[in-house]
Amino acid sequence: MAEVSPFRGWRFNPGLVGDMASVLCPPYDMIDEATQEELKRQNKYNVIHLEAGEGLDWNTSAKEQYAAASNLFDQWRKEEVLRQDEEPCYYLMRHSFPLGGKTMVRIGLIASVGLEDYKTRQILPHEFTQAPAIQDRVWLMESLSANISPIMSIFRDTESVLSQVFKQVMTGTPEFDATDDSDNGTALWRISDSGLQRQVSEFFVNRPIYLADGHHRYEAARQYQLDRHRESEDAKAPNLAHNHVMMTLIAFDDPGLVVLGYHRTLNDVPDDKLARIKAKLNELFDSSPLSGNSDALIEQVDEQGVNKRLLASVDIDGAKMLTLKESAVDPTWGALASSEAWVLEEQVLRPELGDTTLNHLDFMHDHGEAVEQARKGELQMTFLLKPFPLDAFESIVGGGQRLPRKSTFFFPKLPTGLVINRLEGEL
Repeated sequence: MAEVSPFRGWRFNPGLVGDMASVLCPPYDMIDEATQEELKRQNKYNVIHLEAGEGLDWNTSAKEQYAAASNLFDQWRKEEVLRQDEEPCYYLMRHSFPLGGKTMVRIGLIASVGLEDYKTRQILPHEFTQAPAIQDRVWLMESLSANISPIMSIFRDTESVLSQVFKQVMTGTPEFDATDDSDNGTALWRISDSGLQRQVSEFFVNRPIYLADGHHRYEAARQYQLDRHRESEDAKAPNLAHNHVMMTLIAFDDPGLVVLGYHRTLNDVPDDKLARIKAKLNELFDSSPLSGNSDALIEQVDEQGVNKRLLASVDIDGAKMLTLKESAVDPTWGALASSEAWVLEEQVLRPELGDTTLNHLDFMHDHGEAVEQARKGELQMTFLLKPFPLDAFESIVGGGQRLPRKSTFFFPKLPTGLVINRLEGEL
Protein backbone atom coordinates (compact mmCIF):
# COMPACT_ATOMS: atom_id res chain seq x y z
CA MET A 1 0.00 0.00 0.00
CA ALA A 2 1.04 3.65 -0.36
CA GLU A 3 1.83 4.82 3.16
CA VAL A 4 0.47 8.29 3.97
CA SER A 5 2.33 9.91 6.86
CA PRO A 6 2.84 13.22 8.66
CA PHE A 7 6.27 14.84 8.35
CA ARG A 8 8.32 17.68 9.82
CA GLY A 9 7.80 20.32 7.18
CA TRP A 10 9.89 23.44 6.63
CA ARG A 11 7.77 26.60 6.43
CA PHE A 12 8.38 30.29 5.84
CA ASN A 13 8.72 32.46 8.93
CA PRO A 14 6.03 35.18 8.58
CA GLY A 15 7.94 37.42 10.96
CA LEU A 16 10.78 37.69 8.44
CA VAL A 17 9.14 37.28 5.02
CA GLY A 18 6.04 39.43 5.57
CA ASP A 19 2.91 38.77 3.52
CA MET A 20 2.71 35.00 3.04
CA ALA A 21 0.87 35.36 -0.27
CA SER A 22 3.94 37.13 -1.67
CA VAL A 23 6.28 34.16 -1.14
CA LEU A 24 4.13 31.59 -3.00
CA CYS A 25 4.47 30.73 -6.68
CA PRO A 26 2.95 28.34 -9.25
CA PRO A 27 4.60 24.97 -9.97
CA TYR A 28 7.77 25.04 -12.09
CA ASP A 29 6.08 23.99 -15.34
CA MET A 30 3.86 27.10 -15.31
CA ILE A 31 6.73 29.57 -14.96
CA ASP A 32 8.28 31.41 -17.88
CA GLU A 33 11.09 33.97 -17.63
CA ALA A 34 8.74 36.96 -17.30
CA THR A 35 6.78 35.26 -14.50
CA GLN A 36 10.00 34.32 -12.75
CA GLU A 37 11.30 37.89 -12.75
CA GLU A 38 7.99 39.26 -11.51
CA LEU A 39 7.93 36.76 -8.63
CA LYS A 40 11.49 37.67 -7.67
CA ARG A 41 10.52 41.35 -7.56
CA GLN A 42 7.43 40.54 -5.51
CA ASN A 43 9.42 39.32 -2.52
CA LYS A 44 13.12 38.54 -2.16
CA TYR A 45 12.06 35.43 -0.26
CA ASN A 46 9.65 34.16 -2.91
CA VAL A 47 10.00 30.39 -3.24
CA ILE A 48 10.74 30.78 -6.97
CA HIS A 49 14.36 31.33 -5.88
CA LEU A 50 14.36 27.65 -4.86
CA GLU A 51 11.82 26.10 -7.21
CA ALA A 52 13.13 27.45 -10.55
CA GLY A 53 11.21 27.07 -13.78
CA GLU A 54 11.88 24.16 -16.09
CA GLY A 55 13.88 24.89 -19.22
CA LEU A 56 14.38 28.60 -18.63
CA ASP A 57 17.12 30.37 -20.54
CA TRP A 58 19.63 30.53 -17.72
CA ASN A 59 23.01 32.15 -18.17
CA THR A 60 24.39 29.12 -16.34
CA SER A 61 23.65 25.42 -16.71
CA ALA A 62 20.73 23.80 -14.87
CA LYS A 63 23.08 21.99 -12.49
CA GLU A 64 24.91 25.23 -11.64
CA GLN A 65 21.61 27.07 -11.20
CA TYR A 66 20.30 24.41 -8.83
CA ALA A 67 23.59 24.45 -6.91
CA ALA A 68 23.00 28.17 -6.31
CA ALA A 69 19.45 27.37 -5.15
CA SER A 70 20.90 24.80 -2.75
CA ASN A 71 23.22 27.41 -1.21
CA LEU A 72 20.29 29.78 -0.80
CA PHE A 73 18.20 27.02 0.79
CA ASP A 74 20.96 26.41 3.33
CA GLN A 75 21.21 30.15 4.02
CA TRP A 76 17.46 30.57 4.52
CA ARG A 77 17.36 27.68 6.98
CA LYS A 78 20.38 29.04 8.87
CA GLU A 79 18.80 32.52 9.08
CA GLU A 80 15.41 31.01 10.05
CA VAL A 81 13.69 32.39 6.98
CA LEU A 82 12.55 28.77 6.82
CA ARG A 83 11.88 26.89 10.06
CA GLN A 84 11.19 23.21 10.57
CA ASP A 85 8.27 22.08 12.70
CA GLU A 86 9.38 20.33 15.86
CA GLU A 87 6.96 17.44 15.44
CA PRO A 88 5.60 15.53 12.42
CA CYS A 89 2.41 17.11 11.11
CA TYR A 90 -0.14 16.82 8.39
CA TYR A 91 -0.94 20.20 6.83
CA LEU A 92 -4.41 21.21 5.71
CA MET A 93 -4.74 23.75 2.91
CA ARG A 94 -7.82 25.78 2.05
CA HIS A 95 -7.36 27.28 -1.39
CA SER A 96 -9.91 29.78 -2.76
CA PHE A 97 -9.85 31.18 -6.29
CA PRO A 98 -12.15 33.09 -8.69
CA LEU A 99 -13.69 31.23 -11.63
CA GLY A 100 -16.54 32.31 -13.87
CA GLY A 101 -17.71 35.05 -11.51
CA LYS A 102 -17.73 32.70 -8.50
CA THR A 103 -15.30 32.00 -5.69
CA MET A 104 -14.34 28.34 -5.63
CA VAL A 105 -12.83 26.64 -2.57
CA ARG A 106 -10.93 23.36 -2.38
CA ILE A 107 -9.40 21.55 0.57
CA GLY A 108 -6.12 19.65 0.32
CA LEU A 109 -4.18 17.49 2.75
CA ILE A 110 -0.41 17.96 2.45
CA ALA A 111 1.25 14.69 3.43
CA SER A 112 4.31 12.53 2.90
CA VAL A 113 3.37 9.58 0.69
CA GLY A 114 5.44 6.43 0.32
CA LEU A 115 6.81 6.01 -3.19
CA GLU A 116 5.45 2.96 -5.02
CA ASP A 117 6.13 1.32 -8.35
CA TYR A 118 3.09 1.87 -10.57
CA LYS A 119 2.79 -1.92 -10.85
CA THR A 120 1.49 -2.11 -7.27
CA ARG A 121 -1.63 -0.19 -8.37
CA GLN A 122 -1.51 1.94 -5.22
CA ILE A 123 -0.35 5.09 -7.03
CA LEU A 124 -2.24 5.44 -10.32
CA PRO A 125 -0.84 7.58 -13.16
CA HIS A 126 -3.08 8.89 -15.93
CA GLU A 127 -0.55 10.19 -18.44
CA PHE A 128 2.85 9.36 -19.89
CA THR A 129 5.95 11.43 -19.18
CA GLN A 130 9.05 12.69 -20.99
CA ALA A 131 12.56 11.91 -19.79
CA PRO A 132 14.11 15.44 -20.02
CA ALA A 133 11.50 16.93 -17.69
CA ILE A 134 12.07 14.11 -15.20
CA GLN A 135 15.83 14.64 -15.23
CA ASP A 136 15.36 18.37 -14.61
CA ARG A 137 13.53 17.67 -11.35
CA VAL A 138 16.02 14.96 -10.34
CA TRP A 139 18.81 17.56 -10.60
CA LEU A 140 16.84 19.91 -8.37
CA MET A 141 16.23 17.19 -5.75
CA GLU A 142 19.87 16.17 -5.81
CA SER A 143 20.88 19.80 -5.22
CA LEU A 144 18.38 20.60 -2.47
CA SER A 145 17.52 17.15 -1.04
CA ALA A 146 13.97 18.43 -0.83
CA ASN A 147 10.53 18.53 -2.46
CA ILE A 148 9.69 22.19 -3.00
CA SER A 149 6.26 21.77 -4.60
CA PRO A 150 3.67 19.09 -3.82
CA ILE A 151 2.20 16.69 -6.35
CA MET A 152 -1.56 17.10 -6.76
CA SER A 153 -3.32 13.78 -6.20
CA ILE A 154 -6.94 12.76 -5.71
CA PHE A 155 -8.69 10.09 -3.70
CA ARG A 156 -12.20 8.76 -3.12
CA ASP A 157 -13.90 9.58 0.22
CA THR A 158 -17.39 8.22 -0.41
CA GLU A 159 -18.47 8.32 3.23
CA SER A 160 -16.93 11.76 3.92
CA VAL A 161 -14.65 10.36 6.61
CA LEU A 162 -11.81 12.79 6.02
CA SER A 163 -14.06 15.73 5.26
CA GLN A 164 -15.35 15.50 8.83
CA VAL A 165 -11.79 15.49 10.15
CA PHE A 166 -10.97 18.51 7.99
CA LYS A 167 -14.01 20.44 9.26
CA GLN A 168 -12.89 19.79 12.83
CA VAL A 169 -9.35 21.00 12.09
CA MET A 170 -10.56 24.18 10.38
CA THR A 171 -12.49 25.29 13.48
CA GLY A 172 -9.06 26.17 14.87
CA THR A 173 -6.91 29.17 14.05
CA PRO A 174 -4.84 28.73 10.86
CA GLU A 175 -1.09 29.19 10.77
CA PHE A 176 -1.79 31.89 8.20
CA ASP A 177 -4.57 33.08 5.91
CA ALA A 178 -3.40 35.25 3.02
CA THR A 179 -4.88 36.59 -0.22
CA ASP A 180 -2.90 37.77 -3.24
CA ASP A 181 -3.66 40.52 -5.77
CA SER A 182 -5.56 38.05 -7.99
CA ASP A 183 -7.97 37.12 -5.17
CA ASN A 184 -6.39 33.72 -4.65
CA GLY A 185 -6.65 32.94 -0.96
CA THR A 186 -4.62 30.36 0.93
CA ALA A 187 -4.99 29.27 4.53
CA LEU A 188 -2.94 26.57 6.27
CA TRP A 189 -3.56 24.52 9.41
CA ARG A 190 -1.22 22.02 11.10
CA ILE A 191 -2.61 18.65 12.21
CA SER A 192 -0.37 17.62 15.10
CA ASP A 193 -2.91 15.77 17.27
CA SER A 194 -1.92 12.08 17.33
CA GLY A 195 -5.53 10.88 17.32
CA LEU A 196 -6.41 12.87 14.19
CA GLN A 197 -3.16 11.83 12.55
CA ARG A 198 -4.02 8.18 13.18
CA GLN A 199 -7.47 8.64 11.61
CA VAL A 200 -5.91 10.15 8.50
CA SER A 201 -3.22 7.49 8.15
CA GLU A 202 -5.66 4.61 8.67
CA PHE A 203 -8.08 6.08 6.13
CA PHE A 204 -5.54 5.67 3.33
CA VAL A 205 -4.68 2.02 4.08
CA ASN A 206 -5.29 0.05 0.84
CA ARG A 207 -6.89 3.10 -0.76
CA PRO A 208 -5.55 4.01 -4.24
CA ILE A 209 -4.22 7.49 -4.92
CA TYR A 210 -4.66 8.98 -8.38
CA LEU A 211 -1.98 11.32 -9.71
CA ALA A 212 -3.67 14.46 -11.02
CA ASP A 213 -0.82 16.91 -11.70
CA GLY A 214 2.85 16.20 -11.19
CA HIS A 215 3.67 12.93 -12.98
CA HIS A 216 7.18 14.15 -13.85
CA ARG A 217 7.84 15.10 -10.23
CA TYR A 218 6.60 11.71 -9.02
CA GLU A 219 8.81 9.81 -11.43
CA ALA A 220 11.74 12.07 -10.57
CA ALA A 221 11.18 11.24 -6.89
CA ARG A 222 11.18 7.51 -7.77
CA GLN A 223 14.46 7.91 -9.67
CA TYR A 224 15.96 9.84 -6.75
CA GLN A 225 14.79 7.07 -4.37
CA LEU A 226 16.22 4.25 -6.49
CA ASP A 227 19.52 6.11 -6.82
CA ARG A 228 19.75 6.18 -3.00
CA HIS A 229 18.91 2.46 -2.86
CA ARG A 230 21.81 1.70 -5.22
CA GLU A 231 24.15 3.51 -2.85
CA SER A 232 23.23 1.48 0.23
CA GLU A 233 20.97 -1.38 1.27
CA ASP A 234 20.19 0.56 4.45
CA ALA A 235 18.64 3.30 2.28
CA LYS A 236 15.59 1.08 1.73
CA ALA A 237 14.36 1.58 5.31
CA PRO A 238 10.73 2.75 4.92
CA ASN A 239 11.00 5.50 7.55
CA LEU A 240 13.66 7.40 5.58
CA ALA A 241 12.42 10.59 3.95
CA HIS A 242 13.80 9.85 0.47
CA ASN A 243 11.40 6.89 0.22
CA HIS A 244 8.49 9.33 0.27
CA VAL A 245 7.26 12.31 -1.72
CA MET A 246 5.17 15.32 -0.72
CA MET A 247 1.62 15.38 -2.08
CA THR A 248 -1.48 17.50 -1.68
CA LEU A 249 -4.42 15.09 -1.60
CA ILE A 250 -7.87 16.31 -2.68
CA ALA A 251 -11.13 14.34 -2.64
CA PHE A 252 -12.85 13.50 -5.93
CA ASP A 253 -16.06 15.02 -4.54
CA ASP A 254 -14.50 18.31 -3.42
CA PRO A 255 -16.59 21.03 -5.11
CA GLY A 256 -13.42 23.05 -5.72
CA LEU A 257 -11.73 20.27 -7.71
CA VAL A 258 -11.99 21.88 -11.13
CA VAL A 259 -11.02 20.30 -14.44
CA LEU A 260 -10.98 22.48 -17.57
CA GLY A 261 -10.79 21.44 -21.21
CA TYR A 262 -7.42 20.95 -22.87
CA HIS A 263 -7.74 21.90 -26.54
CA ARG A 264 -5.92 20.65 -29.65
CA THR A 265 -4.53 22.55 -32.60
CA LEU A 266 -3.35 21.32 -35.99
CA ASN A 267 -0.85 22.98 -38.31
CA ASP A 268 1.54 22.40 -41.23
CA VAL A 269 -0.31 19.31 -42.45
CA PRO A 270 0.05 18.80 -46.23
CA ASP A 271 -3.17 19.62 -48.11
CA ASP A 272 -3.81 16.05 -49.24
CA LYS A 273 -3.42 14.67 -45.74
CA LEU A 274 -5.59 17.44 -44.27
CA ALA A 275 -8.33 16.59 -46.77
CA ARG A 276 -8.22 12.94 -45.69
CA ILE A 277 -8.31 13.95 -42.01
CA LYS A 278 -11.44 16.02 -42.62
CA ALA A 279 -13.00 13.10 -44.53
CA LYS A 280 -12.28 10.81 -41.56
CA LEU A 281 -13.92 13.31 -39.21
CA ASN A 282 -17.03 13.26 -41.40
CA GLU A 283 -16.99 9.47 -41.31
CA LEU A 284 -16.85 9.22 -37.52
CA PHE A 285 -18.79 12.33 -36.44
CA ASP A 286 -22.10 13.97 -37.22
CA SER A 287 -21.54 17.69 -37.78
CA SER A 288 -23.65 20.81 -37.34
CA PRO A 289 -22.62 24.46 -37.82
CA LEU A 290 -21.73 26.62 -34.84
CA SER A 291 -21.60 30.39 -34.48
CA GLY A 292 -20.50 32.89 -31.87
CA ASN A 293 -17.28 34.04 -30.27
CA SER A 294 -14.84 31.68 -28.59
CA ASP A 295 -16.62 31.89 -25.22
CA ALA A 296 -19.94 31.00 -26.85
CA LEU A 297 -18.33 28.06 -28.63
CA ILE A 298 -16.73 26.61 -25.52
CA GLU A 299 -19.96 27.12 -23.58
CA GLN A 300 -21.85 25.04 -26.15
CA VAL A 301 -19.21 22.31 -26.04
CA ASP A 302 -19.35 22.16 -22.23
CA GLU A 303 -23.15 22.19 -22.04
CA GLN A 304 -23.91 19.77 -24.86
CA GLY A 305 -21.02 17.50 -23.94
CA VAL A 306 -22.39 16.56 -20.52
CA ASN A 307 -24.09 13.44 -21.89
CA LYS A 308 -22.55 13.22 -25.35
CA ARG A 309 -19.19 12.46 -26.91
CA LEU A 310 -18.43 15.56 -28.92
CA LEU A 311 -15.97 18.33 -29.70
CA ALA A 312 -15.97 21.48 -31.82
CA SER A 313 -13.73 22.08 -34.82
CA VAL A 314 -12.76 25.56 -35.98
CA ASP A 315 -10.91 26.60 -39.13
CA ILE A 316 -10.78 29.56 -41.48
CA ASP A 317 -14.13 28.50 -42.99
CA GLY A 318 -16.09 28.40 -39.72
CA ALA A 319 -16.95 26.24 -36.73
CA LYS A 320 -18.73 22.90 -36.39
CA MET A 321 -19.98 20.73 -33.57
CA LEU A 322 -18.76 17.17 -34.11
CA THR A 323 -20.76 14.46 -32.32
CA LEU A 324 -19.35 10.94 -32.35
CA LYS A 325 -21.64 8.51 -34.18
CA GLU A 326 -22.63 5.52 -32.07
CA SER A 327 -22.35 3.37 -35.20
CA ALA A 328 -18.73 4.48 -35.63
CA VAL A 329 -17.58 3.24 -32.22
CA ASP A 330 -15.61 0.03 -32.52
CA PRO A 331 -16.01 -2.32 -29.50
CA THR A 332 -12.23 -2.81 -29.45
CA TRP A 333 -11.81 0.84 -28.44
CA GLY A 334 -12.97 -0.09 -24.94
CA ALA A 335 -13.21 2.51 -22.18
CA LEU A 336 -11.06 5.00 -24.10
CA ALA A 337 -13.96 5.54 -26.50
CA SER A 338 -15.24 7.99 -23.87
CA SER A 339 -12.23 10.23 -24.56
CA GLU A 340 -12.77 12.50 -27.55
CA ALA A 341 -9.05 13.34 -27.40
CA TRP A 342 -8.18 9.65 -27.81
CA VAL A 343 -10.62 9.20 -30.70
CA LEU A 344 -9.25 12.31 -32.43
CA GLU A 345 -5.59 11.36 -32.00
CA GLU A 346 -5.73 7.58 -32.46
CA GLN A 347 -8.59 7.13 -34.94
CA VAL A 348 -8.33 10.32 -37.01
CA LEU A 349 -4.85 11.86 -36.89
CA ARG A 350 -2.40 9.06 -36.26
CA PRO A 351 -3.66 6.75 -39.06
CA GLU A 352 -2.89 9.58 -41.49
CA LEU A 353 0.12 11.28 -39.88
CA GLY A 354 1.77 8.29 -38.22
CA ASP A 355 4.95 9.02 -36.28
CA THR A 356 4.84 12.68 -37.37
CA THR A 357 1.55 13.31 -35.50
CA LEU A 358 3.17 15.35 -32.73
CA ASN A 359 4.96 17.48 -35.32
CA HIS A 360 1.55 18.84 -36.30
CA LEU A 361 -0.53 18.49 -33.11
CA ASP A 362 -0.25 20.96 -30.24
CA PHE A 363 -2.17 21.71 -27.04
CA MET A 364 -3.66 24.92 -25.60
CA HIS A 365 -5.45 25.89 -22.40
CA ASP A 366 -6.68 29.20 -23.82
CA HIS A 367 -9.71 28.53 -26.03
CA GLY A 368 -9.88 32.18 -27.08
CA GLU A 369 -6.36 32.18 -28.50
CA ALA A 370 -6.87 28.79 -30.17
CA VAL A 371 -10.10 29.90 -31.88
CA GLU A 372 -8.71 33.26 -32.99
CA GLN A 373 -5.64 31.71 -34.60
CA ALA A 374 -7.76 29.14 -36.45
CA ARG A 375 -10.18 31.78 -37.74
CA LYS A 376 -7.26 33.88 -38.99
CA GLY A 377 -5.73 30.88 -40.74
CA GLU A 378 -2.66 30.94 -38.47
CA LEU A 379 -3.63 27.39 -37.50
CA GLN A 380 -5.18 24.89 -39.90
CA MET A 381 -7.67 23.63 -37.32
CA THR A 382 -8.53 23.99 -33.65
CA PHE A 383 -10.45 21.34 -31.72
CA LEU A 384 -12.27 22.49 -28.58
CA LEU A 385 -12.72 19.76 -25.99
CA LYS A 386 -14.93 19.65 -22.92
CA PRO A 387 -13.39 19.03 -19.49
CA PHE A 388 -12.65 15.34 -19.05
CA PRO A 389 -15.30 13.88 -16.70
CA LEU A 390 -13.94 12.73 -13.36
CA ASP A 391 -16.14 9.61 -13.28
CA ALA A 392 -14.62 8.47 -16.59
CA PHE A 393 -11.18 9.49 -15.30
CA GLU A 394 -11.60 7.27 -12.23
CA SER A 395 -12.95 4.36 -14.26
CA ILE A 396 -10.27 4.41 -16.95
CA VAL A 397 -7.29 5.14 -14.72
CA GLY A 398 -8.54 2.82 -12.00
CA GLY A 399 -8.78 0.13 -14.66
CA GLY A 400 -5.09 0.43 -15.43
CA GLN A 401 -5.15 2.55 -18.58
CA ARG A 402 -3.70 5.98 -19.24
CA LEU A 403 -5.36 8.87 -21.01
CA PRO A 404 -3.96 10.69 -24.03
CA ARG A 405 -1.42 13.40 -23.25
CA LYS A 406 -2.89 16.68 -22.03
CA SER A 407 -6.34 15.21 -21.33
CA THR A 408 -6.84 17.04 -18.04
CA PHE A 409 -6.18 20.58 -16.90
CA PHE A 410 -6.74 20.66 -13.15
CA PHE A 411 -7.30 24.33 -12.38
CA PRO A 412 -5.67 26.20 -10.82
CA LYS A 413 -2.30 24.65 -10.15
CA LEU A 414 -1.42 24.17 -6.50
CA PRO A 415 0.52 26.97 -4.82
CA THR A 416 4.17 26.17 -4.16
CA GLY A 417 5.84 27.29 -0.94
CA LEU A 418 3.28 26.38 1.71
CA VAL A 419 5.45 23.56 3.05
CA ILE A 420 8.82 22.16 1.96
CA ASN A 421 9.66 18.49 2.48
CA ARG A 422 13.30 17.70 3.30
CA LEU A 423 14.52 14.36 1.91
CA GLU A 424 17.34 13.72 4.37
CA GLY A 425 17.11 11.53 7.46
CA GLU A 426 13.85 10.16 8.86
CA LEU A 427 10.35 11.58 8.38
